[in-house]
Amino acid sequence: MKSMKNTKGSFFEYLLVILAIGAATGIFIPLRSHFAEGQWALIYLMIVVIVGSVSGFGTALLASVLAFLSWNYFLIPPYHTFFVNEPKNIIFLFVFLFVGIIVGFQTAKLRKLAQAKALHEADKLKSTLISSVSHELKTPLAAINATITNILSEEIEWDKEYVRSELETVTDDIKRLGSSINSLLDFSRLETESWRPQKQAYELNEIIGSLSANLPQKDRERLDVRIPEEFPSLLVDFDQFLRLLQNLVENGLRYSEITEKVTVKAIERKNELLLTVEDRGPGIPEEEKKKVFGKFYRGRSSVKGSVGTGLGLAIAAEIVKYHGGKIWIEAILPHGTRMVISIPKTEK
Repeated sequence: MKSMKNTKGSFFEYLLVILAIGAATGIFIPLRSHFAEGQWALIYLMIVVIVGSVSGFGTALLASVLAFLSWNYFLIPPYHTFFVNEPKNIIFLFVFLFVGIIVGFQTAKLRKLAQAKALHEADKLKSTLISSVSHELKTPLAAINATITNILSEEIEWDKEYVRSELETVTDDIKRLGSSINSLLDFSRLETESWRPQKQAYELNEIIGSLSANLPQKDRERLDVRIPEEFPSLLVDFDQFLRLLQNLVENGLRYSEITEKVTVKAIERKNELLLTVEDRGPGIPEEEKKKVFGKFYRGRSSVKGSVGTGLGLAIAAEIVKYHGGKIWIEAILPHGTRMVISIPKTEK
């Protein structure tokens, strides 16, 4: 009886997905001649996000595929056929399907992690995460929509180089989308204590090398590393500590002028190791220095147009805590920020 009940529940969820996509498409059809093809993507993707967060990946995947097929059949000329006469429309459709599947998968993972906590904590975290995911999806999805809609414009015949450049921009926006979702996922894992550190001894240069390899070439050239030759090894979880330093370095790069470097230094003391990440950005006001480590908090300097979840420093603080260390902020004159990490020395 229990398995039958679960089966009925799954069937009901799939039926709701079909009805949701059908209803949305039914609303779009009378308006299809008044809007560009790409403008349906955001609404379809928001349905995928809601389905993934409420039900799971299976139903989110179904929503993505149904939206893909409905869009093709009803909203892209020639109507009422799966034939697409514009190669650019084919690219647009498959970019949408790829983004829809990734968004559905990641949102469903967030849902599972939220369920791992006690019920009242899970409900609170789930609500916050869904709200943040919805907010952070808007910027990259709007950029993807604008770029593809521009390419699909019939008023201008774009050359191949331009189309390639625009599709590379779409790829960057998809990466930004993935980065935002991964930040939410990492913080959920840390909050539910499902990402406990697996500590081993590592050389700091090894971690910095992986960090540098993850950066775009233009940012890699701005990274200034100053580590003493005989600096002791660190007893850390490699993946967590890499994420910690990457968050701090990327923050420094984001808030500094493109001509400025971000400096990583290491200092050995009697019972601790100090790591610093320095930038020459606008700095952090004194009243915000503790607030910036809170989840979803973004300070006044964020108005310069940067995007993100507001979780980078919150994740950093949690990782440092798990390693028995401390993290704090120091000002640099005339302007800039120094993030300082203190962790215990490796026992010999």
